[in-house]
Amino acid sequence: MLIAGGVVGGLGSGCQVERGSGSFEEQVLPDAGEVDVGPGEDVGLGDGAGAGTLGGTWLQAHRASSCVLGQEQVSMGYYLVRIEEDGELLREQRRLCALDLSPVAGLRPLVPPAVIATIQSPEIDRGFVTRPTPGGAYTSATEVGLWGLELEDPVGDAIPSDPQDPRVVDADADGEPGVSLEIAGSGCRRYMGQRQIVRYFGQLTHANLIEGGSATHTHAEVYGASASLCQISPPVEPNDAFSVFKMARIDGLGGALNLDADADGELTCEEAAPYFEALLAMREPERDHCRR
Repeated sequence: MLIAGGVVGGLGSGCQVERGSGSFEEQVLPDAGEVDVGPGEDVGLGDGAGAGTLGGTWLQAHRASSCVLGQEQVSMGYYLVRIEEDGELLREQRRLCALDLSPVAGLRPLVPPAVIATIQSPEIDRGFVTRPTPGGAYTSATEVGLWGLELEDPVGDAIPSDPQDPRVVDADADGEPGVSLEIAGSGCRRYMGQRQIVRYFGQLTHANLIEGGSATHTHAEVYGASASLCQISPPVEPNDAFSVFKMARIDGLGGALNLDADADGELTCEEAAPYFEALLAMREPERDHCRR
């Protein structure tokens, strides 16, 4: 997820991230087999024969690359993805669990949990899969993440430049416009709004594992800062050739790993967190990745 001026978006890395608790109707997944509760010692991420459907809950890791002032910025986002399958079409609901950003120009943005909880991601369209078995091609729904913004047309509306515009909202309720990001080691905060748009493209490399790349667009506006250092916001250029994602089923269907440790039928970020880096880990920025 790339965040402008040192804040990158996995656009989500950045991602359909919703505030509040949305839910789909109960899914009926025929022939999915027995579901064991809790992580099994002999089952790893992506293991299992498959459920014959993508419907269910997946853990997604998105490592996105962007270029800021000629330097690569890497973001590492982790999501819970709930999929409802209708033939080849997929209705997807993404929840961002955690986001880590590399420094750029000496500044490393920190995204507080209070901000992550407020990101709005309206449903735009559907994803699709050619077949839910190894070798099947996967394309996600368009993920639009709105940070501190309420837009009538989430994709087409211009992002307001005036912090007094009513479409700029104090999403994290800290008294400042938009959302507030902290800059590590500086003691200052940046107030901003942002729109991230991302699509993921890949294939099932195993019955319970999808791998591929992404296409990302990020646009941010800075509405102020507690110190001038934090107001700097150079443009973010997508660097999709170096962006990757992985998704692994984690609900126990089709022999997959089941991370629902308390067996309440709802997977949480806390239950999935021990497996984040095992799926895909953060890496250091590379100098050569942003050379033109």
